[in-house]
Amino acid sequence: MGRVALFILLAWILNLILFRPVAAQAPASDGSPGEAVELREVVITGTRTEKPVLEAPVRTEVVSRGEIEKTHARDLKEALEDAPGLLLKPIHGKSGFEAWLQGMDSDRVLVVIDGEPISPSTGSAVDLSQIGTADIERIEIVKGATSALYGSNAMGGVINVVTRKPERPLAYSLTVDGGSYGDKNLSGDGSDISVRHVAGNLAIRRPGGYLQFSGSLRDKDGYTLDPDTFRSEGEEGTKSNLDLRLAWTPGDRTEIHFKPRYYREDISNNISTLAPGAGEIRKKKNEAATRSSATLGMERKLDHGGRLRAWLLRENWRDVTQQDAIATPEVEQERTAEIDLYRAEFQWDRPWGENHVFTSGLLLGRAGLDQYQDRAGQARAVEVDGKEQRNIEAYLQDDIFLGEQWEVVPGVRIQDDSDFGFYAAPKINALFTPRWFSDVTTNIRMGVGRGYRVPNLKERFYVFDHSQLGYMVLGNNELGPERSDSYQLGIEFARPGDFRAEIHLFHNRIRNLIDTNLNPDKSAQTGLRIFEFQNVARALTQGVEINGNLSLESFDIKGGYTLLDSEDRDTGKTLTERPRHQVKLGFDYEDKTRGTVLTLRGVYQSEEFIDAENLLESPAWTTWDVKLTQAVSQRLKVFGGIDNLTDEHRDPNDRDDFRPRAGRFVYLGVRIDG
Repeated sequence: MGRVALFILLAWILNLILFRPVAAQAPASDGSPGEAVELREVVITGTRTEKPVLEAPVRTEVVSRGEIEKTHARDLKEALEDAPGLLLKPIHGKSGFEAWLQGMDSDRVLVVIDGEPISPSTGSAVDLSQIGTADIERIEIVKGATSALYGSNAMGGVINVVTRKPERPLAYSLTVDGGSYGDKNLSGDGSDISVRHVAGNLAIRRPGGYLQFSGSLRDKDGYTLDPDTFRSEGEEGTKSNLDLRLAWTPGDRTEIHFKPRYYREDISNNISTLAPGAGEIRKKKNEAATRSSATLGMERKLDHGGRLRAWLLRENWRDVTQQDAIATPEVEQERTAEIDLYRAEFQWDRPWGENHVFTSGLLLGRAGLDQYQDRAGQARAVEVDGKEQRNIEAYLQDDIFLGEQWEVVPGVRIQDDSDFGFYAAPKINALFTPRWFSDVTTNIRMGVGRGYRVPNLKERFYVFDHSQLGYMVLGNNELGPERSDSYQLGIEFARPGDFRAEIHLFHNRIRNLIDTNLNPDKSAQTGLRIFEFQNVARALTQGVEINGNLSLESFDIKGGYTLLDSEDRDTGKTLTERPRHQVKLGFDYEDKTRGTVLTLRGVYQSEEFIDAENLLESPAWTTWDVKLTQAVSQRLKVFGGIDNLTDEHRDPNDRDDFRPRAGRFVYLGVRIDG
């Protein structure tokens, strides 16, 4: 399949050179074909109020809908692959991927959808591959401590997925694509279509309200990096999303909406263990999970530019994992974990005079965790029985305009946790816009923030039992909260539609870092390696990010370089799994006459230590992805691409190799928009 698809793709490119199809036109605002309209990009995450991205006092990076479509991203993980300074890591012990920002791991990065939290599939980290892109309008990324507005778990930053709202009476889209890992297909047949994807979106807007419905299905047969072994690195199974937004708009100022969301996965991996006297034991690691949520919300625009926003959220996550030896008829081990999340939030924005915009909010939250285990021939073992965590939080922010060149945004968030008591996390951001150049916007952004994170239910109570693989990870109810200080400073030069360049410095210090350590006493008693969560470290992450893009007549060039310095301040050693250097490059070519978009994306990451003593290193790696989109008519596009063009991946027989899990992937697809 790999060689055939590559030949087809090359022939397709040659065909584009010789054949000129009908040029595609962007629809006008009324839905009819017309000239493309350049929109002023607005962001909301940094201050929780709408601001043009160039005028935002809190540095905000955006992954646009256009970027998602031209890179053919199927889920949130794929959409974030080219975001500068962001690390994507496989979730330890489970399938899926998590996001790290500024050297802070995923437990300290908050992922939200329209500002509303997502229950993490692992108890602490959100699996980005569980979120489809069918209804995403843009993704906003804010790095560094933003606890003054987002609370616990935002010490490293916030990733806010902003969903679409319909602007036309009727709009729809349908995407279908499929691809193959070639000789790494788990089936052993390189010609198989081993990955299948379908996604659709329907939007209807009428006077008085609108409906937005999105759905996607991602179906995989799995892949293996070593066809001579039983194990698989890529899971087989399905991940699906269904998302609905119903809104009543009784006027231009008010919206009342109801948003149910549903996610389901049924996946499995091949694993094998060695048992004395029995040799290799082949097993299936199965996982069936559902996430169902419903949000009832209201937004009301007030006189003089004010706004009220309120919402109620209820979400349930249920995860069933199995260790199933193929040679036996019964399931040897099954664990069920269930998380219930309840949130209510109220936000009030009020301009005060000409120079102040106050933002205040109140939040009530409750999370509950149950976990039990079933083993063949044994009674059910209840491991976590109805543990709960409640919190009340309030935040206040003043957006102050000092003349025409200064904007200062102080704020504070007050948190009262049922188990850890009261804490206040302040922050202050500032934007200075010197008029150094007549035709170039210059922004200098500064920020200081206090991060605060209470131990979550997983870290306190969860039992991560991989005893059949020789280890367990146990929660610790004696943990204390983490605290951090974050300092951000950057300068940006931009001429909209032409170029943008930025240099950004960051410095983060964490105290009482929660990490896992080996417990030698419990290990000796059980014969397993027993790890426990503990407050064991003080950590430092700091560095510099250099980002920019240049737009020419038919070309867009962008790139980012991140230098990361991380340190365990107790030992002086570099923190694990944090590469010192990262480079991300992008090249886009667009022929508007032919309706052709050709995209190239590259990522380089340097070596990274994988042990606390800094004795073991995972090698550096580089990947290149090439994408092609061709408009056949105004509403029909065909596309294809090759991910990991050079087939760079880890050695599956080297446990110290943390390079990418997936090898070369070739795919083709079609998209219909109306």
